[in-house]
Amino acid sequence: MNGARLWQSRARWLPWLVAIVAGAAAALLASRWLGARVASVEAALAGRYAEQAVIVAARSLGAGQALQHEDLAQRQVPARYVPSDALPPESLPEVLGRVTQHALAAGDPLLRSSLQAAGEPALASLVGPHRRAITLAVDDINGFAGLLAPGDLVDILYLPDAAGAAQHAPAVRPLLEAVSVIATGRSTRRVRAAGDDGVERELDIAYATVALDLAAADAQRLVLAQHTGEVTVLLRGPGGEPEPPLRVLDLPALLGTPTRAAARGVQLIVGGAMARATRTRLAPAADDRS
Repeated sequence: MNGARLWQSRARWLPWLVAIVAGAAAALLASRWLGARVASVEAALAGRYAEQAVIVAARSLGAGQALQHEDLAQRQVPARYVPSDALPPESLPEVLGRVTQHALAAGDPLLRSSLQAAGEPALASLVGPHRRAITLAVDDINGFAGLLAPGDLVDILYLPDAAGAAQHAPAVRPLLEAVSVIATGRSTRRVRAAGDDGVERELDIAYATVALDLAAADAQRLVLAQHTGEVTVLLRGPGGEPEPPLRVLDLPALLGTPTRAAARGVQLIVGGAMARATRTRLAPAADDRS
């Protein structure tokens, strides 16, 4: 009797026990599957976004600045976004003391192309006493698209804008002659431009730059010319022969239209305060007619 009751009691709890064991096994299997799945996703993300340590600018740096420890920092960047010539932390000893080729914003990776070549003289050392170096974007001076080289001699022409031309007859005027190019380089600037869809976006535009060696007063003239009109560069040839000076070219000279000549001769007014004045024009001398 007791044995039958015991068997009935076990039979009553057996389904519950089987259900509990099955649930525990399912939970264990699900946990293992989820763990494997998470590990697989993490491994894929880790491979896709593996980080790489690079040297970055710790603060805004200007062009021509010698780099010191406090100017640089280390940052982890996804490897897929690291430029090919970015400098790793192991390159820090060779970077210290080098001079920047162009300006860097805080956080910008330090590239080999951002530094002047070892042994290359600093730009300031190329500027003579009582002289100034001024850097111009090639886009702003209309031409040569980076083809100018240090040592070239150029002439600079000036064409005033509409406001300036309204005060004087439109003309192209020689601004500076035989200006020496002492350095060239490349830089970038961020502009906002509308795409084909009409949406404005910020774009980084690359452009070439040239550094010119000028007297201080001529540098001021060039800056003013850039803000009041258009400046254009003319490249001189390598010959050492003296060049004839450039002249102002206005519209009549461009179109070959003769200008009205001033009346020749001398006009005399004969008469006094109480007499009626008479006007007499003296004919030009015979040698003037020829």
